[in-house]
Amino acid sequence: MPEDINISVAKIVATPSESSWSQAYNAGKLFAALSLEKEIEEVDEKDYLNILGKELLETLEQEFFTLEIKDLESIKKSIQITIKKIPENVVCSFIIGSIVDHALYAFIQGEGKIALKRGEEFGTILESNKNELKASSGILKNGDLVIFQTKQFKDIISTNILISSLDHQPPSDIAETLAPIIHKQEKGGAAAILIEFKEKEENIVLPPAEDTKEKIDSTIPQRNDSKSFTDYFYPLANKLKFPKLKQLGHSRKMFLTIAVVVIIVLILAVFFAISAQNNAKIEALFNQVYPQAQKEYDQGQSLMDLNKTLAIDSFTNSKKILEENKAKFPKDSKEEKEILTLLAKVNKEIESNSPEKIVQNSDRSKISVSVENGSGTEGVAGKAADFLKSKGYTVSGTQNADKYYYTGVTIKVKSSEDAYITILEKDLSEEYTVNSTSSDLPSDSPTNAIIIIGK
Repeated sequence: MPEDINISVAKIVATPSESSWSQAYNAGKLFAALSLEKEIEEVDEKDYLNILGKELLETLEQEFFTLEIKDLESIKKSIQITIKKIPENVVCSFIIGSIVDHALYAFIQGEGKIALKRGEEFGTILESNKNELKASSGILKNGDLVIFQTKQFKDIISTNILISSLDHQPPSDIAETLAPIIHKQEKGGAAAILIEFKEKEENIVLPPAEDTKEKIDSTIPQRNDSKSFTDYFYPLANKLKFPKLKQLGHSRKMFLTIAVVVIIVLILAVFFAISAQNNAKIEALFNQVYPQAQKEYDQGQSLMDLNKTLAIDSFTNSKKILEENKAKFPKDSKEEKEILTLLAKVNKEIESNSPEKIVQNSDRSKISVSVENGSGTEGVAGKAADFLKSKGYTVSGTQNADKYYYTGVTIKVKSSEDAYITILEKDLSEEYTVNSTSSDLPSDSPTNAIIIIGK
């Protein structure tokens, strides 16, 4: 790991059973949660799944650590070589990740989930419900907590339980909280690995204003012909009604000339000193504001494929920084132009990903929904989830509602995203009766909308 990065890891692994086995693994930059399942009657030998699992992890380790360049494509190839060893009659949930510098490369083979907690926000960065290899990448931020979850783990630990256990605790304490729930279920395929990413604090010390001043040359080159100055000065003095200056002797004229030159030099020196000091303050402020806003913008760009909600938050933070400080720079200065250029780029990203624009473009893939069963009839949430997926929505998962006597379909969205109600109601009305809509979904909800399927 780079010297400016600290990684804390905790693992949760269920006790293996006859038909399922799991493991959480990490070595250097490589992390994985693996579970294997097989019908009991098909198990050929004792510890078959254990032996197969260790072989898969050893192969992955060997392929990964022989890579000269570790990026999304090269790591993906090493994983593809590894998963070729998985027999067709074994169900695999293989969640793999690598942190290279500040970038996370994430992969899922089979069914599994990778979640991210950033500050007070929580979301899913990669999820798969199919027996195929999915991949994603993005930049991690100081304090990020990443959770790799096998299929059985995510089935046992709901999103609400997981969020409640992540309240500003280190990975070891979170693992200690969740482990008893996993062991109680006696499902051998439940495993997770928790990774906390931290940067070492960088103390940015701005140089004193005096150090940033430009050196001022307070001397004016002397001309050989001192008379040329008086040729300009005395006609001016005559115009200003100082006729007696012409009557002064040559030596007094010279002293007066030198005095005037010294005064002019002092005035110019003070002027340039003040100007240089102001420029230094402006430059120091710019070096404090612009990189911070640029970092939030770059972070938003890198999060677009991982979690669009967090990406918009980063763009919004960048906009706030720029809006609050743009008036502090002189009009038409190079600093103001750079600030306004970045602000235009930020506004473009926010506008293109705003709920109104998403609805206008019918870009349903940018709308994440969670489907809940509020009828008590088994399978209705899964059926609705499949319908929404067919429409192009991003479905984060299904679960039971808080009660089983809902009528029709209930749509809940965030107050800032009430534009989604129109498109959701229109699509759901093709198969269901929408009975209720509201904009009271909490702003920290990991999804844009909750769909409750009632009777």
